[in-house]
Amino acid sequence: MNPEFVNILCCPKSRERLTLEVGELFHDGSIKTGTLKTESGDRRYPILNGIPRFVDKEAYAQSFGYEWRKWSRVQFELENTERPMAGHTERMFDAITGFSEQFLKDKLVVEFGCGPGRFLDIARRRGAIAVGIDMSMAVEPARQNFKNDREVLIVQGDIFSPPFREGSFDAGYSIGVFHHTPDPAKAFDKLSSVVKENGAIACCVYSKEGLYNSPVVAAYRKLHNAVKPFLGNTPAVAYSYFSAYFIYHVFRQIRKTRLGQGLVAYLEKYLLVNVNLPDPKWRALDVFDAITPLYASTHTGEEVRSWFIQSNCYDASQMPWGETVWTGIKGSHHVRS
Repeated sequence: MNPEFVNILCCPKSRERLTLEVGELFHDGSIKTGTLKTESGDRRYPILNGIPRFVDKEAYAQSFGYEWRKWSRVQFELENTERPMAGHTERMFDAITGFSEQFLKDKLVVEFGCGPGRFLDIARRRGAIAVGIDMSMAVEPARQNFKNDREVLIVQGDIFSPPFREGSFDAGYSIGVFHHTPDPAKAFDKLSSVVKENGAIACCVYSKEGLYNSPVVAAYRKLHNAVKPFLGNTPAVAYSYFSAYFIYHVFRQIRKTRLGQGLVAYLEKYLLVNVNLPDPKWRALDVFDAITPLYASTHTGEEVRSWFIQSNCYDASQMPWGETVWTGIKGSHHVRS
Protein backbone atom coordinates (compact mmCIF):
# COMPACT_ATOMS: atom_id res chain seq x y z
CA MET A 1 0.00 0.00 0.00
CA ASN A 2 1.29 3.41 -0.99
CA PRO A 3 1.00 5.49 2.24
CA GLU A 4 -0.36 8.44 0.24
CA PHE A 5 -3.64 6.54 -0.14
CA VAL A 6 -4.41 6.97 3.55
CA ASN A 7 -5.78 10.41 2.68
CA ILE A 8 -8.84 8.92 0.96
CA LEU A 9 -9.54 6.24 3.59
CA CYS A 10 -11.85 6.50 6.58
CA CYS A 11 -13.44 4.27 9.17
CA PRO A 12 -16.39 2.54 7.47
CA LYS A 13 -18.42 2.71 10.69
CA SER A 14 -17.74 6.11 12.26
CA ARG A 15 -16.48 7.85 9.06
CA GLU A 16 -13.52 9.19 11.05
CA ARG A 17 -10.21 9.85 9.39
CA LEU A 18 -7.59 7.15 9.81
CA THR A 19 -3.97 7.42 10.90
CA LEU A 20 -1.30 5.00 9.80
CA GLU A 21 1.03 2.86 11.88
CA VAL A 22 3.68 1.30 9.65
CA GLY A 23 4.95 -2.23 10.19
CA GLU A 24 6.93 -4.00 7.45
CA LEU A 25 7.73 -2.40 4.11
CA PHE A 26 8.08 -3.86 0.64
CA HIS A 27 11.34 -3.23 -1.23
CA ASP A 28 9.82 -0.20 -3.02
CA GLY A 29 8.91 1.48 0.27
CA SER A 30 5.20 0.68 0.12
CA ILE A 31 3.52 -0.79 3.18
CA LYS A 32 3.36 -4.55 3.57
CA THR A 33 1.93 -4.66 7.09
CA GLY A 34 0.61 -2.04 9.44
CA THR A 35 -2.48 -0.68 11.13
CA LEU A 36 -5.03 1.97 10.28
CA LYS A 37 -6.67 3.43 13.35
CA THR A 38 -9.30 6.06 13.98
CA GLU A 39 -8.23 9.36 15.47
CA SER A 40 -10.17 8.46 18.62
CA GLY A 41 -8.32 5.14 18.78
CA ASP A 42 -11.56 3.19 19.16
CA ARG A 43 -11.17 1.13 15.96
CA ARG A 44 -8.18 -0.46 14.27
CA TYR A 45 -7.90 -2.10 10.85
CA PRO A 46 -4.93 -4.22 9.77
CA ILE A 47 -2.90 -3.91 6.60
CA LEU A 48 -1.82 -7.39 5.53
CA ASN A 49 0.18 -8.15 2.39
CA GLY A 50 -0.24 -4.54 1.35
CA ILE A 51 -4.04 -4.68 1.55
CA PRO A 52 -6.06 -2.62 4.06
CA ARG A 53 -8.62 -5.04 5.56
CA PHE A 54 -11.96 -3.63 6.70
CA VAL A 55 -13.84 -6.96 6.80
CA ASP A 56 -12.85 -10.35 8.19
CA LYS A 57 -15.45 -12.45 6.34
CA GLU A 58 -16.28 -12.89 2.66
CA ALA A 59 -19.98 -13.38 3.50
CA TYR A 60 -22.14 -13.67 0.35
CA ALA A 61 -19.08 -13.03 -1.89
CA GLN A 62 -17.28 -16.29 -1.02
CA SER A 63 -17.82 -17.91 -4.42
CA PHE A 64 -16.05 -14.98 -6.07
CA GLY A 65 -13.05 -15.32 -3.78
CA TYR A 66 -12.71 -18.91 -4.99
CA GLU A 67 -13.43 -18.02 -8.62
CA TRP A 68 -10.90 -15.24 -8.92
CA ARG A 69 -8.14 -17.12 -7.15
CA LYS A 70 -8.66 -20.01 -9.58
CA TRP A 71 -8.91 -17.90 -12.76
CA SER A 72 -6.97 -14.83 -11.64
CA ARG A 73 -5.62 -13.65 -15.02
CA VAL A 74 -7.76 -15.39 -17.63
CA GLN A 75 -9.54 -12.17 -18.64
CA PHE A 76 -6.54 -9.82 -18.58
CA GLU A 77 -5.62 -8.41 -21.96
CA LEU A 78 -1.97 -9.43 -21.70
CA GLU A 79 -3.03 -13.06 -21.24
CA ASN A 80 -5.12 -12.96 -24.42
CA THR A 81 -2.69 -11.58 -26.97
CA GLU A 82 -3.26 -13.37 -30.30
CA ARG A 83 -5.95 -15.51 -28.66
CA PRO A 84 -9.68 -15.66 -29.50
CA MET A 85 -10.71 -13.19 -26.77
CA ALA A 86 -8.00 -10.62 -27.49
CA GLY A 87 -9.31 -7.11 -26.95
CA HIS A 88 -12.56 -8.23 -25.32
CA THR A 89 -11.92 -6.77 -21.87
CA GLU A 90 -10.89 -3.41 -23.32
CA ARG A 91 -13.87 -3.27 -25.67
CA MET A 92 -16.13 -4.16 -22.76
CA PHE A 93 -14.64 -1.41 -20.59
CA ASP A 94 -15.13 1.15 -23.37
CA ALA A 95 -18.71 0.10 -24.15
CA ILE A 96 -19.68 0.21 -20.47
CA THR A 97 -17.84 3.24 -19.07
CA GLY A 98 -16.91 5.37 -22.06
CA PHE A 99 -13.80 6.38 -20.06
CA SER A 100 -11.18 7.26 -22.68
CA GLU A 101 -7.44 7.54 -22.15
CA GLN A 102 -7.75 11.31 -22.36
CA PHE A 103 -10.42 11.30 -19.65
CA LEU A 104 -8.63 8.88 -17.31
CA LYS A 105 -5.16 10.42 -17.45
CA ASP A 106 -4.12 11.30 -13.85
CA LYS A 107 -7.69 10.78 -12.56
CA LEU A 108 -8.33 9.03 -9.23
CA VAL A 109 -10.77 6.23 -10.09
CA VAL A 110 -12.50 3.60 -7.95
CA GLU A 111 -13.99 0.25 -8.94
CA PHE A 112 -16.60 -1.34 -6.67
CA GLY A 113 -16.21 -5.12 -6.84
CA CYS A 114 -12.83 -5.24 -8.57
CA GLY A 115 -12.21 -8.99 -8.49
CA PRO A 116 -8.63 -9.68 -9.61
CA GLY A 117 -8.49 -6.33 -11.39
CA ARG A 118 -8.93 -6.82 -15.15
CA PHE A 119 -10.76 -3.49 -15.52
CA LEU A 120 -8.41 -1.71 -13.11
CA ASP A 121 -5.69 -2.86 -15.50
CA ILE A 122 -7.36 -1.01 -18.38
CA ALA A 123 -7.85 2.13 -16.27
CA ARG A 124 -4.26 1.99 -15.08
CA ARG A 125 -2.81 1.53 -18.56
CA ARG A 126 -4.75 4.66 -19.56
CA GLY A 127 -3.05 6.69 -16.87
CA ALA A 128 -5.55 6.57 -14.00
CA ILE A 129 -4.62 6.20 -10.35
CA ALA A 130 -6.72 3.14 -9.59
CA VAL A 131 -8.44 1.95 -6.41
CA GLY A 132 -10.36 -1.32 -6.20
CA ILE A 133 -12.53 -2.64 -3.38
CA ASP A 134 -13.80 -6.20 -3.01
CA MET A 135 -15.26 -8.11 -0.08
CA SER A 136 -13.89 -11.45 -1.19
CA MET A 137 -10.44 -12.97 -1.15
CA ALA A 138 -10.15 -11.90 -4.78
CA VAL A 139 -8.12 -9.07 -3.25
CA GLU A 140 -5.18 -11.48 -2.96
CA PRO A 141 -4.78 -12.15 -6.71
CA ALA A 142 -5.61 -8.49 -7.36
CA ARG A 143 -2.75 -7.41 -5.11
CA GLN A 144 -0.47 -9.92 -6.87
CA ASN A 145 -1.49 -8.59 -10.28
CA PHE A 146 -0.46 -5.04 -9.29
CA LYS A 147 2.28 -5.82 -6.79
CA ASN A 148 4.85 -3.55 -8.48
CA ASP A 149 2.51 -0.61 -9.08
CA ARG A 150 2.37 2.04 -6.35
CA GLU A 151 -0.48 3.83 -8.14
CA VAL A 152 -2.94 1.00 -7.44
CA LEU A 153 -4.64 0.38 -4.10
CA ILE A 154 -6.56 -2.82 -3.41
CA VAL A 155 -8.90 -2.73 -0.40
CA GLN A 156 -10.82 -5.58 1.21
CA GLY A 157 -14.07 -4.06 2.35
CA ASP A 158 -17.84 -3.96 2.16
CA ILE A 159 -19.25 -1.78 -0.63
CA PHE A 160 -22.25 -1.07 1.60
CA SER A 161 -19.85 0.53 4.10
CA PRO A 162 -17.07 1.79 1.84
CA PRO A 163 -13.96 2.88 3.75
CA PHE A 164 -13.50 5.95 1.55
CA ARG A 165 -14.10 9.58 2.37
CA GLU A 166 -17.11 11.00 0.56
CA GLY A 167 -16.34 12.77 -2.70
CA SER A 168 -12.82 11.33 -2.95
CA PHE A 169 -12.83 10.10 -6.55
CA ASP A 170 -12.92 11.74 -9.97
CA ALA A 171 -14.81 8.74 -11.34
CA GLY A 172 -16.23 5.44 -10.19
CA TYR A 173 -17.64 2.37 -11.85
CA SER A 174 -18.93 -1.12 -11.18
CA ILE A 175 -19.14 -3.83 -13.84
CA GLY A 176 -21.16 -6.97 -13.22
CA VAL A 177 -21.19 -6.71 -9.42
CA PHE A 178 -24.22 -4.98 -7.88
CA HIS A 179 -26.61 -7.74 -9.00
CA HIS A 180 -24.60 -10.08 -6.76
CA THR A 181 -25.47 -8.07 -3.64
CA PRO A 182 -28.59 -8.04 -1.42
CA ASP A 183 -29.51 -4.48 -2.50
CA PRO A 184 -28.17 -3.29 -5.88
CA ALA A 185 -29.80 0.16 -5.66
CA LYS A 186 -28.16 0.84 -2.29
CA ALA A 187 -24.82 -0.45 -3.59
CA PHE A 188 -25.04 2.04 -6.46
CA ASP A 189 -25.85 4.85 -4.03
CA LYS A 190 -22.74 4.02 -2.01
CA LEU A 191 -20.63 4.19 -5.17
CA SER A 192 -22.11 7.58 -5.97
CA SER A 193 -21.36 8.84 -2.46
CA VAL A 194 -17.58 8.47 -2.86
CA VAL A 195 -17.42 10.21 -6.25
CA LYS A 196 -16.92 13.96 -6.21
CA GLU A 197 -19.40 16.45 -7.62
CA ASN A 198 -19.33 16.42 -11.45
CA GLY A 199 -17.44 13.14 -11.39
CA ALA A 200 -18.35 10.34 -13.81
CA ILE A 201 -20.13 7.14 -12.76
CA ALA A 202 -20.74 3.95 -14.77
CA CYS A 203 -22.74 0.87 -13.83
CA CYS A 204 -23.43 -2.47 -15.53
CA VAL A 205 -25.78 -5.15 -14.13
CA TYR A 206 -27.56 -8.22 -15.47
CA SER A 207 -30.47 -7.67 -17.81
CA LYS A 208 -33.71 -9.64 -17.57
CA GLU A 209 -32.95 -10.84 -21.10
CA GLY A 210 -30.38 -13.54 -21.71
CA LEU A 211 -28.42 -16.26 -19.94
CA TYR A 212 -28.48 -14.99 -16.38
CA ASN A 213 -32.26 -14.87 -16.16
CA SER A 214 -32.81 -18.27 -17.77
CA PRO A 215 -34.59 -21.07 -15.84
CA VAL A 216 -31.62 -23.44 -16.15
CA VAL A 217 -29.14 -20.99 -14.61
CA ALA A 218 -31.51 -20.31 -11.71
CA ALA A 219 -31.94 -24.06 -11.15
CA TYR A 220 -28.22 -24.82 -11.25
CA ARG A 221 -27.49 -21.90 -8.92
CA LYS A 222 -30.07 -23.16 -6.44
CA LEU A 223 -28.64 -26.69 -6.63
CA HIS A 224 -25.06 -25.48 -6.17
CA ASN A 225 -25.88 -23.45 -3.07
CA ALA A 226 -27.82 -26.41 -1.62
CA VAL A 227 -24.92 -28.87 -1.96
CA LYS A 228 -22.07 -26.43 -1.31
CA PRO A 229 -22.07 -26.89 2.50
CA PHE A 230 -21.37 -30.58 1.94
CA LEU A 231 -19.35 -30.71 -1.30
CA GLY A 232 -17.85 -27.25 -1.62
CA ASN A 233 -17.20 -25.87 -5.09
CA THR A 234 -16.10 -29.21 -6.60
CA PRO A 235 -19.38 -30.03 -8.43
CA ALA A 236 -19.60 -26.52 -9.90
CA VAL A 237 -15.99 -26.60 -11.09
CA ALA A 238 -16.47 -30.07 -12.60
CA TYR A 239 -19.61 -28.99 -14.43
CA SER A 240 -17.95 -25.78 -15.64
CA TYR A 241 -15.14 -27.71 -17.31
CA PHE A 242 -17.59 -30.31 -18.67
CA SER A 243 -19.64 -27.53 -20.23
CA ALA A 244 -16.61 -25.67 -21.59
CA TYR A 245 -14.82 -28.64 -23.12
CA PHE A 246 -17.68 -31.00 -24.06
CA ILE A 247 -21.18 -29.47 -24.13
CA TYR A 248 -20.00 -26.45 -26.10
CA HIS A 249 -18.62 -28.65 -28.90
CA VAL A 250 -21.63 -30.98 -28.93
CA PHE A 251 -23.97 -28.01 -29.24
CA ARG A 252 -21.90 -26.60 -32.10
CA GLN A 253 -22.40 -29.82 -34.02
CA ILE A 254 -26.12 -29.98 -33.24
CA ARG A 255 -26.57 -26.42 -34.54
CA LYS A 256 -25.42 -27.58 -37.97
CA THR A 257 -28.42 -29.91 -38.32
CA ARG A 258 -31.79 -28.89 -39.75
CA LEU A 259 -33.52 -28.46 -36.39
CA GLY A 260 -30.35 -27.75 -34.45
CA GLN A 261 -30.75 -24.06 -33.64
CA GLY A 262 -34.14 -24.50 -32.00
CA LEU A 263 -33.06 -27.63 -30.13
CA VAL A 264 -29.93 -26.01 -28.71
CA ALA A 265 -31.89 -22.91 -27.70
CA TYR A 266 -34.31 -25.12 -25.77
CA LEU A 267 -31.51 -27.13 -24.10
CA GLU A 268 -29.64 -23.97 -23.12
CA LYS A 269 -32.77 -22.47 -21.60
CA TYR A 270 -34.06 -25.46 -19.67
CA LEU A 271 -31.47 -28.23 -19.33
CA LEU A 272 -27.76 -27.42 -19.71
CA VAL A 273 -25.85 -24.23 -18.91
CA ASN A 274 -23.60 -23.34 -21.81
CA VAL A 275 -21.61 -20.21 -22.69
CA ASN A 276 -20.82 -19.50 -26.32
CA LEU A 277 -17.35 -17.98 -26.20
CA PRO A 278 -14.43 -19.12 -28.39
CA ASP A 279 -11.92 -19.61 -25.55
CA PRO A 280 -12.44 -22.65 -23.27
CA LYS A 281 -10.89 -20.96 -20.23
CA TRP A 282 -13.33 -18.07 -20.54
CA ARG A 283 -16.20 -20.53 -21.01
CA ALA A 284 -15.33 -22.47 -17.85
CA LEU A 285 -14.97 -19.26 -15.84
CA ASP A 286 -18.26 -17.82 -17.11
CA VAL A 287 -20.23 -21.00 -16.44
CA PHE A 288 -18.88 -21.12 -12.88
CA ASP A 289 -19.68 -17.42 -12.50
CA ALA A 290 -23.26 -18.03 -13.63
CA ILE A 291 -24.13 -21.00 -11.43
CA THR A 292 -22.44 -20.26 -8.11
CA PRO A 293 -23.41 -16.81 -6.70
CA LEU A 294 -25.70 -16.54 -3.71
CA TYR A 295 -27.33 -13.42 -5.20
CA ALA A 296 -27.90 -12.85 -8.91
CA SER A 297 -30.71 -10.39 -9.59
CA THR A 298 -31.72 -9.13 -13.04
CA HIS A 299 -32.90 -5.65 -13.97
CA THR A 300 -34.40 -3.35 -16.58
CA GLY A 301 -32.79 -0.33 -18.15
CA GLU A 302 -35.35 1.99 -16.59
CA GLU A 303 -34.60 0.53 -13.17
CA VAL A 304 -30.87 1.24 -13.53
CA ARG A 305 -31.61 4.74 -14.80
CA SER A 306 -33.69 5.35 -11.66
CA TRP A 307 -30.65 4.58 -9.49
CA PHE A 308 -28.80 7.47 -11.12
CA ILE A 309 -31.73 9.81 -10.59
CA GLN A 310 -32.23 8.76 -6.96
CA SER A 311 -28.53 9.35 -6.28
CA ASN A 312 -28.79 12.84 -7.76
CA CYS A 313 -26.84 12.12 -10.92
CA TYR A 314 -27.53 13.93 -14.17
CA ASP A 315 -26.92 13.25 -17.88
CA ALA A 316 -27.74 9.57 -17.38
CA SER A 317 -27.09 7.78 -20.67
CA GLN A 318 -27.53 4.21 -21.81
CA MET A 319 -24.31 2.68 -23.12
CA PRO A 320 -23.71 0.36 -26.11
CA TRP A 321 -22.98 -2.75 -24.04
CA GLY A 322 -26.64 -3.30 -23.19
CA GLU A 323 -29.97 -2.18 -21.80
CA THR A 324 -28.80 -2.21 -18.17
CA VAL A 325 -25.54 -0.34 -18.75
CA TRP A 326 -25.63 3.36 -17.88
CA THR A 327 -23.32 6.26 -17.17
CA GLY A 328 -23.98 9.61 -15.54
CA ILE A 329 -22.49 12.59 -13.79
CA LYS A 330 -22.57 13.07 -10.03
CA GLY A 331 -24.66 16.06 -8.99
CA SER A 332 -24.35 18.15 -5.86
CA HIS A 333 -26.05 17.54 -2.51
CA HIS A 334 -25.85 13.74 -2.59
CA VAL A 335 -28.44 12.25 -0.27
CA ARG A 336 -26.94 9.44 1.78
CA SER A 337 -29.01 6.30 2.37
